[in-house]
Amino acid sequence: MLDRLTSLLTRHKVPLASAKAAQSWWRPLDETDPENQLLKVDHAVSDFLVGKQPLSLDILQSLLWLDNAVQPALESICFQYVSNPRMPREIEQKLWRLIHGFSQRMVEAYGRYVQAGGGENSNNSFDSEMPKILARSLRYLAIQAKWHYFRFEKATPKLWKMANQYYRLAEIENFDSNPFTLYPSISEQVTSCADEYIQMLMLATVSNNNLTAMQMDNLDTWLERWSKLLQLDRNYHSEQHHYRVSLLGSNGPQKIDTTMTGELCRYWGVGELVRCIHEKLVQLEGGATPQSLELGEKIPSVGVIELLKQLDQFWTMSMRHSQIQRMERFKVNKSVHVIHGLDSLCTHIREDNNRHRQEFGTEKSTGKADFDEVMDMRLYGFVSDRTRSKLAQNPHALQDNKQQVWQTWIVDNESVSGLGTVLNSNTNEWVKPGRLIGVRFDEKDNWRVGVVRRLNRLNHDELFAGIQILANTPVTVTMRSDELDRMEGITVTDPGFHGGIDLPNVKMALYLPHKVEGANINSLIMRAADYSPNRVCRVQARDKVFSVSLGVVLEKGVDWTWVTVNVLNKEK
Repeated sequence: MLDRLTSLLTRHKVPLASAKAAQSWWRPLDETDPENQLLKVDHAVSDFLVGKQPLSLDILQSLLWLDNAVQPALESICFQYVSNPRMPREIEQKLWRLIHGFSQRMVEAYGRYVQAGGGENSNNSFDSEMPKILARSLRYLAIQAKWHYFRFEKATPKLWKMANQYYRLAEIENFDSNPFTLYPSISEQVTSCADEYIQMLMLATVSNNNLTAMQMDNLDTWLERWSKLLQLDRNYHSEQHHYRVSLLGSNGPQKIDTTMTGELCRYWGVGELVRCIHEKLVQLEGGATPQSLELGEKIPSVGVIELLKQLDQFWTMSMRHSQIQRMERFKVNKSVHVIHGLDSLCTHIREDNNRHRQEFGTEKSTGKADFDEVMDMRLYGFVSDRTRSKLAQNPHALQDNKQQVWQTWIVDNESVSGLGTVLNSNTNEWVKPGRLIGVRFDEKDNWRVGVVRRLNRLNHDELFAGIQILANTPVTVTMRSDELDRMEGITVTDPGFHGGIDLPNVKMALYLPHKVEGANINSLIMRAADYSPNRVCRVQARDKVFSVSLGVVLEKGVDWTWVTVNVLNKEK
């Protein structure tokens, strides 16, 4: 009798005694700050894990209810973390441990019911909640993985093994795709175990892409909807699948290698997702807002477009290279000079071209100064920044680029088609997969055109970048077309701002010899805005002029496009 009375008196003080007790216990917390709410629930779950009371439906219902109630507080603290990239280290560590630790304990709490329930021989009363238990467990495992990515760490094998096993269990019980609302307190959107698992897998595919915490978090939010565009298949189809995962392994997603073998693999493609991103980009560039496209309410359009272009570039590249085998790599120990951006490459490669012509006697330097340089010297006694900037775009200007504008990276390995380099992450935030770069080994060497293919975090301060060399002997050319310029040749136009004269806009591009299936073709890398299918252009490389039509796109980056060209005729 005494034990029963004690149980009745203390039931309202123990939040996990029943759903009613949880609601009563939570009521005073509803008016407190999010951090206190999360800490209190975390302590209650920890007490449950330490205790040895038998599992019951009442405890499970209270756990599910509190988990739903605390979600707004969890979201608030997560936003506090991702929106303050320069917070003091002590605060960052505190928030990281709070979020990661709470997620881990929720997985452990739900894990007790996963171990006790399910299967053909199960007779307990909480099997009906198993879909929600597994889906929430997968959500918390994904949060732990994401918080590792924020620190440029990899998700642990133990974490992936548990996620793979939980999804496999959902398949066995035949409710992996059953839709339901996971957390009504924050969203009425329906999800499923498969959706939660695919969302976790897709975020992992870009975890090494040098994204900021805010970008990673925004992408994770988008994937809540985009995961429904993807489907895990039991059978591999080469024409539509680009990634695989083994449900018996302790690894996350992998690009498909036709030599891979293994049981219980699941395959999926990203073609539909890439098409969705294309549509979003077209709508945003047409004037739509991120809010109208359900891409976030607090994200500026410029940031959304930049991130979408990066994702488009990366996943498109994954589709095209999913079955390409890497060349054998050889360990080396040397350094390489690096520049980036199409404008910078055009300027420096043009200097290489001019130097080559002078060395072989095909052209002599006149030593003449540009007209605007002369005018600036007369007016100010120095060459203005505006003139320097304009000369960088003028293919016929003579420039003095003695100032070092390149970075130095360490080369870790080489192959026939590329380099593996190590670089400082703090001074190279611009480095992303798909970025166009120029590389050379010393100042006497010519610049080669390359593209960043892979990124891996070695530690907080260092990145490993895999670079594919597209061309060893590129040539800078100018492009003109009636559609683009409405002008022929170089003529005097309006007076310049400083009393000089301005030249018409000159479109710069890089000519690259390239092979497709063993056949030599002509190709150009140009600004993305300058490309239009079948556009006819006059391409000039110093004294040689060609009429060409732009062909198919070989590849595209955030701000550049690589296309084939068909030579129509050579002009005199």
